[in-house]
Amino acid sequence: MTFSPPVLRSENERLAALRELCLLDTPTDPAFDEMTLLATHVFGTSMALISLVDDGRQWFKSRIGMAVRETPRSQAFCAYALHSTEPLIVLDTLQDIRFADNPLVTGSPGLRFYAGAPLITKEGLCLGTFCVLDAAPRAAFDAVQVTQLRHFARLAMMRIETLRSIGYADPLTQLPNRTRFLEDVALWINDAPDDGRRLFAVAIDVCGHGYLQQMQSAFGADYADGFLMAASRRVSQALGPAPVYRIDSTVMACVLAARDEAALEEQLRGLQRRLSVPCEHQGIPHAPAVALGAVALATPDAVPTADTARVLGAALAHARAAHRPWAIYHPQLDAAQQRAFRILAAIPGALTADDQLQLHYQPRIDLADGVCTGVEALLRWNHPELGTISPGEFIPLAEKTALIGDITAWVVRAALAQAQVWHDAGLRLTVSLNVSALDLATAGFADLLDRLLGQSRVDPGLIEIEFTESAVADDPLPVGVQLRRLRALGLQIAIDDFGTGHSNFSYLKQIPATILKLDQSFVRTLPTDMHDVTILCAMIRLGHEFGHRVVAEGIETAQAYELLASWGCDEGQGYWIARPMPAAQVADWLAPAAQRLRASR
Repeated sequence: MTFSPPVLRSENERLAALRELCLLDTPTDPAFDEMTLLATHVFGTSMALISLVDDGRQWFKSRIGMAVRETPRSQAFCAYALHSTEPLIVLDTLQDIRFADNPLVTGSPGLRFYAGAPLITKEGLCLGTFCVLDAAPRAAFDAVQVTQLRHFARLAMMRIETLRSIGYADPLTQLPNRTRFLEDVALWINDAPDDGRRLFAVAIDVCGHGYLQQMQSAFGADYADGFLMAASRRVSQALGPAPVYRIDSTVMACVLAARDEAALEEQLRGLQRRLSVPCEHQGIPHAPAVALGAVALATPDAVPTADTARVLGAALAHARAAHRPWAIYHPQLDAAQQRAFRILAAIPGALTADDQLQLHYQPRIDLADGVCTGVEALLRWNHPELGTISPGEFIPLAEKTALIGDITAWVVRAALAQAQVWHDAGLRLTVSLNVSALDLATAGFADLLDRLLGQSRVDPGLIEIEFTESAVADDPLPVGVQLRRLRALGLQIAIDDFGTGHSNFSYLKQIPATILKLDQSFVRTLPTDMHDVTILCAMIRLGHEFGHRVVAEGIETAQAYELLASWGCDEGQGYWIARPMPAAQVADWLAPAAQRLRASR
């Protein structure tokens, strides 16, 4: 005979409380194991369990003498204990009609004695029992022993309450927090499955910090908190009984088992699919981009347990940067993250050193007569230990911090100082400076240029500010205001990499640009790609119709030079004309440059 207890009125509440505690399917806990081991000695039994009764099963958080980790709920002696605050004592199971034909009695482990005290929360919900069992029946279980068993149950509940205390629980979602996650990861590693599967820690970024900040700005912090609570419930539902932790503001975590990375990716794919379904919060639908990160546990080259959350963050960042749904952490990814941090940490020192940062200058010429009209200032960094660091590596990193403003200020000062040297030597060269979208979005950027120009004798008309189309696309109005201020100072304004960004007539009309720089991706294909030929001719005409001088970047052959000149392109730069060079070499290059270019045509 098996037992199917009636559903109590509070059963849904009981199950919700059990799952919120994140006890099911978690690794063994040394504190619980000490309790059950001690209980076998105190009561002289061969078995002791901390049994948690789930919807369709009983699962053992701790077990001494019991081979299996769970049984069907229909076989659970503990299911009877859910109905009472009193311990359930069965001296001889064969003499009790409720259990005489229970598979745990008639088969392995052949239970004949059972005593279980309910595990009751402060809210009065029973999670399961602390029970002792044996293969031999008993004649008695006296009042002292009943009291002792109750003490064991209370001790177990104290540990359970501790695990959801302020030190282990996230105050918003009530999920276990990062501290609990790292402690449980250590326990999981010691309790790894022996069926050939590997353990992986997995992080789920439900929307990303940027999306959360936009939500807070638009709807307020309370709304954003409600969204995160709803998102955490979705993650918990998607992962089933597996415990879920909140380890960062938008990041949940769990531990999954898989035979290899391919099998793990199948699980990640399914999780991504379930979590990418739009969800509604307070009548507003949200479809945030969910990103997943994973790292293998308990492998020879595994990171220290304390670093688990950090490397999961690195995997998430890599997934976001690569526009991928997930990324699995490997040591080389950590090396890239550590290099990025080292580069960022080294920037302040480079800005004050005399021998690390340097400007190189690439000449720009008039395509009609080969005369040099100006130079583009290009930043170079030679680190004493890391060697040459490309701007393509350190500028994007700096743009994520306030350091980009310091770098821009250094470049402006150095370029103005060099322009002053050339001016004093009788060279009238336009110096072009690249600025980022963040520079243009900074209210004090125009003030910085105004102040630095006031400290020099350089004609503002010889300074050109370059920005890309993407700098305008995100927020064109404030950028337009900033650019008009720069133009009012007498500076030239150039739109860089024209043709590859968010080209449209409206911002060309609004932005006070004086120069269009055609992106080198169109120029380098000349003359083989007829589509690029058509596009280049159209952009040159468009630039002239707006009253701009048009500059072609990436000229690498004489044929490209000739074609662009014949189409009316005003100026050009590229390796065929000259490579970037230190300032000291510019004067030497200038003297015979026009003659060389005319002779080569």
